[in-house]
Amino acid sequence: MKKLLIGLLVLVIIIAVASTVFLSNLDGMIKDTIEAEGTAALGSTLTVESVETDLRNGSALIKGMSIANVSGYTSVNAIEISTLKADVDYQNQLIKSILIDEPVINADLIGTRSNFEDLVDNMPVDEEITEDEVDEGMPEITINSFSLNRAKVNVSSDKLGQRSFIMDDFVITGLVGTPEQIADIITVRLTSHVSAQVKNYATQEIKALANEVKRRVQEEVNEKVNEKINDTVKDKLGDKVKGLKFKLGNN
Repeated sequence: MKKLLIGLLVLVIIIAVASTVFLSNLDGMIKDTIEAEGTAALGSTLTVESVETDLRNGSALIKGMSIANVSGYTSVNAIEISTLKADVDYQNQLIKSILIDEPVINADLIGTRSNFEDLVDNMPVDEEITEDEVDEGMPEITINSFSLNRAKVNVSSDKLGQRSFIMDDFVITGLVGTPEQIADIITVRLTSHVSAQVKNYATQEIKALANEVKRRVQEEVNEKVNEKINDTVKDKLGDKVKGLKFKLGNN
């Protein structure tokens, strides 16, 4: 997840830098750069539907971003992002906000293995670099706000079937550092957030399943009791009818 976040942050920096350098065909160049650099960084095909930049208002909007799933899993894409919006103060090298709205996260499980584990394993191995190289190659950035809103998580398992739920919104503010440092912070907090969401969802699902089992058991018990009562009533009515016939016959 950390590598993925670094990749996304680097893509935002690419947008900010490109927007101050290129003037003609800006959106197309940024789109091509995101797809090329993103695919290289993630080790999985990254595609973008469109990019819209507004230099005057300092904004960039990425639509239809998707990261291809690892082969062998059910879902076509591992991650689908409807819109990613960045508000940037180009003069002060400040990213006011990054908003990822309504992303879809497809978590596929086969046995004990998940597609995201394979996705991370397939990412190119980073070369070791010194602190000086980090300082030179990784500029310090400021992100006032990073938000992940209305994320839908689809869980597909060969044992449990398919489940879906919407996560609570995730917001973190006041991020300062290199993309790697910021990715560390987001990774820890987002992992905690997702874990809590999944745990809460699992708890609710277990309760719902337990209630459903309890309801079905109660229905079966009631059905058996009713059958027993009906059989008993029929037997008693049958005995009374026989007795009545016997009396009528004697008369």
